[in-house]
Amino acid sequence: MRTLLCFFLIISVIVLHAQSLPKREMRAAWVATVANIDYPVQPSTDTAALKREWLQLLDRLGAYGLNAVFVQVRPTADALYPTQLAPWSKYLTGAQGVAPQGNFDLLKFMIQTAKQRNMEFHAWLNPYRATNDLDTVNLAPNHVFKARRNWILRYGPKFYLNPALPEVWGHLAAVVDELVTRYPIDAIHMDDYFYPYRIAGEAFPDSLDYLRYGKKFVNINDWRRHNVDTMIQLLSQRIHAIRPGTEFGISPFGVWRNIDKDPEGSNTRAGQTNYDDLYADVRKWLRLGWIDYVTPQIYFHIGFDLVDYDTLLRWWQKNTYGKKLYVGMGTYRIGSPKPPQWLEPNQSPRQMRLNRTIPEAQGEVFFSAKSLLNNPLGFSDSLQQNFYRRPAIWPLKSNMIVASPLPAPKLLRPKRKTEGIELRWRWDQKTANAVAPTHYVVYRFLEKNAINTSDGSGIYRIISAEQITNDRYLDQRIEKNQRYYYVVSALDAQHQEGATSKPKRSR
Repeated sequence: MRTLLCFFLIISVIVLHAQSLPKREMRAAWVATVANIDYPVQPSTDTAALKREWLQLLDRLGAYGLNAVFVQVRPTADALYPTQLAPWSKYLTGAQGVAPQGNFDLLKFMIQTAKQRNMEFHAWLNPYRATNDLDTVNLAPNHVFKARRNWILRYGPKFYLNPALPEVWGHLAAVVDELVTRYPIDAIHMDDYFYPYRIAGEAFPDSLDYLRYGKKFVNINDWRRHNVDTMIQLLSQRIHAIRPGTEFGISPFGVWRNIDKDPEGSNTRAGQTNYDDLYADVRKWLRLGWIDYVTPQIYFHIGFDLVDYDTLLRWWQKNTYGKKLYVGMGTYRIGSPKPPQWLEPNQSPRQMRLNRTIPEAQGEVFFSAKSLLNNPLGFSDSLQQNFYRRPAIWPLKSNMIVASPLPAPKLLRPKRKTEGIELRWRWDQKTANAVAPTHYVVYRFLEKNAINTSDGSGIYRIISAEQITNDRYLDQRIEKNQRYYYVVSALDAQHQEGATSKPKRSR
């Protein structure tokens, strides 16, 4: 098996080098907190332990080349941060409503430390799920089940906030308002749990609500889609009004609708779909501009007869309506014998290479962080050594006023010192119209190689401006007797790259 893995890794390297590295790319993992899937592994009130585990997780993901985390901050109508709108999560401290030591604001710490590692932070919410089981005895007094019992419906083995109620829409808006106002997050993110997945033989218990609220709709399904539409549109308006740089992203189930139900659907035969079963018309939200990016969960293998990865990816390519497409990849499936295609070491690398042939696909999000840490069939090694071997600038942010590109920093002659090569540059704030850079991009090229900043192959480091002292960076990873050319540029808050400096050769 080891020999086979090495063979596929070599093949992956050869094929990858035929593709240029993207200059911009989202490279993220979902960090699931429900049921302690990814974080924390063991609930604890020990603030030091929670911090230590989080930093270890960030550092390991960063080592694989990731530049963003999508963190589940409200798993079951509870929270990983102090708020009057929900109790502390049991998945964090072990008992719902119990705070970590000192009422520590973990979310603030998580965002701050992610940014220090040049990672975007997307706050992931589950809008309607109130519980993950039927145990209501151990719910905190301020949990929505007890505080607003009339908002709650039971379906199968869980309780849900009723998507039909205007009061629920208002509550969700308040949750999002607080997050966007209090925390410098890059996005509000929701996954595929809108109306719950169908349970055979059990109807969702909203018929009385339909009689009360749905009289103008032809059928209950259209009414349900209207309810979710209303919530999505409301949250979109609030997010963009409070802080325009904060994005709104959705990660739906991979199939919007099968072609046998709708000629606009994908040539697939999925058992359940967003439109018909979860009442989430994601395609409409993209078309009307309510969301800034979509991350379809294409957790299927290439060649699957019911839902082929290639077919589905190309459907989403044609239906993003100019919004950003990040591919949700099911790394948790790698190495599974069912179906056996996931035992193929080259299955996920093939998907990665396919993604990069689609111009609309601007990166990946992996489910989940734990699966990457396990390095299934060497896939994480493949990210680190091949696909993500160079840093990438994040895709441009949406809903921000496009400013003029920043001017080029004036790069001085790099100086070789005992501890490395020192780079220094000058930044003329007056020339930049008082717009301060958020990051600097450092390109590095061997003296014998051509200087090319048009793709990502020359990007050496992306550094937060907060981490730079006196516009100085020390390159400590140098080879003996090698000379390099360096180029520096600046990024603004929209991730727009300014002009590049003149190349300077190290001494």
